[in-house]
Amino acid sequence: MKVDAASLAYIQNIVKTAQIAKIGNIIIEPNRVRAIDDEKSVVLFQEADVPDMPFESIGLNRIDVFMNRFDVARSVDNFELEAIMPDVDPDKPDAQKFVRALVMKGKGIKIDYRCANPATIQAPKAINDKSKFKVEMNPEAVLLMSKGQSAMSSDEVTITSDKTGVSFEMTDINGDAFTHKFADKATLLDKSANGKDVNFTHKYPLKVILPLFKVSSDAPFLVTTKGMLKVAVNGLDMYVLPRA
Repeated sequence: MKVDAASLAYIQNIVKTAQIAKIGNIIIEPNRVRAIDDEKSVVLFQEADVPDMPFESIGLNRIDVFMNRFDVARSVDNFELEAIMPDVDPDKPDAQKFVRALVMKGKGIKIDYRCANPATIQAPKAINDKSKFKVEMNPEAVLLMSKGQSAMSSDEVTITSDKTGVSFEMTDINGDAFTHKFADKATLLDKSANGKDVNFTHKYPLKVILPLFKVSSDAPFLVTTKGMLKVAVNGLDMYVLPRA
């Protein structure tokens, strides 16, 4: 079946966003998109505003390969994408109808891309953690975080909220610290919590969190009860898991 332009644009956005976080495998299914990187440090999980697709589900692995082939195919005239579905088995009407392959076609070319069985891709089926804090981010803070990473040769950043505001800190191997206060306060979202409880401290991998912030430098981020940092990137929810 032919993949319509809107579905194609949505798939392309998912893949490009996953590449930012170095995620290599993605599942797109009815009303949900889910993925996790190999190091289990960042999750893509989207349930809101997921459009209906012309197929039931699709598993995308080797997404760098997919984008390389996609870029070649769309550079020629009359580009279109076709989803290859399994033959209908009357004896197994409830069998999962996932896309077996994508065929990219254009003037004089045809490129195949074999898809993965979604059942073979490991990714969370739910996020069982509610958002507790909202923090405003800004481009200046993201730039300083990037410069701080270079100056301190650090691979982690600690984000702390207390009564004085919200700051991030990076340290080098000698314990020298680079600290920047970037927000006056964290907004408490959990109405069941103490209204004065704005304190938290969580550590995150810089190689994951910084590329996401660079794309969404002027958007607020959320911190969950368990310390996951949630940020919307290209309209998709990304969750960075805290380090111990």
